[in-house]
Amino acid sequence: MGTSRTAILVIRTFVLAALCLPGCGEGQQRRYDDAVLALRDGRNETALAESRRVVSSSDSTLRCDAALIAGVAATRVGATADARRYLKIAATSSDDVVAGRALVQQGVLERGEGRRLEAAASFARAADRLGPEEAGRALLLAAEDYEAMGRRTTARRCLDRAAGLSSDTADTARTRLAETGYTIQFGSFSSRDNAARQAAAVSREVARRGIGDVRIRSEDDGWKVQAGVFRDRAAAGRALRRLDRTDAMVVPIGR
Repeated sequence: MGTSRTAILVIRTFVLAALCLPGCGEGQQRRYDDAVLALRDGRNETALAESRRVVSSSDSTLRCDAALIAGVAATRVGATADARRYLKIAATSSDDVVAGRALVQQGVLERGEGRRLEAAASFARAADRLGPEEAGRALLLAAEDYEAMGRRTTARRCLDRAAGLSSDTADTARTRLAETGYTIQFGSFSSRDNAARQAAAVSREVARRGIGDVRIRSEDDGWKVQAGVFRDRAAAGRALRRLDRTDAMVVPIGR
């Protein structure tokens, strides 16, 4: 299972931000510092060894911070069972940033294992804890996984949220909103000229019914005449009934 460019960006941002978590002092906090430095330097085995010694701390804040570092380090060395265990601890943190980043990393693990719905849920939960920029990226990841599993309506909800959260993700979210959901299709044609004639034939009625602009979409199997973008199949179906045409049907966008 490939990792999207958005996922890579989230992971990189998350790791850099994790290195900025507080931790200085004696004893276990010093070990935590050592784990942070080791992770930054790519000494992942050392980072894992040092941070796992701090996870037993009686200080709940330090324990969750260390569990986050341990979860990242364990992911890097391929110790996924350990990564899951430590990230589960980090996700209980009272610090929203630590908990949110742990959930993002957990979602990346679940995605890599092909558990796309679980990954989507983790990303969506992360967005509830993170600031606008990181939350927006987490929601884009959630939308990808929901879309991959056929949950197009839920994917659109995630994209709607992302579009309103951060300028960093808003344009991407809006572009994907236009490509996610359902539409009304008036035929698929092997010739663009035929598709253009059909588009011209239906455009006036579509406009009068307030369905949206008619467009011709090029896909591998031909030219498709479509109108409207709808959140779910039910909304598209209601629009279709207003048209009262026998040559139209509701289809998922991009199908």
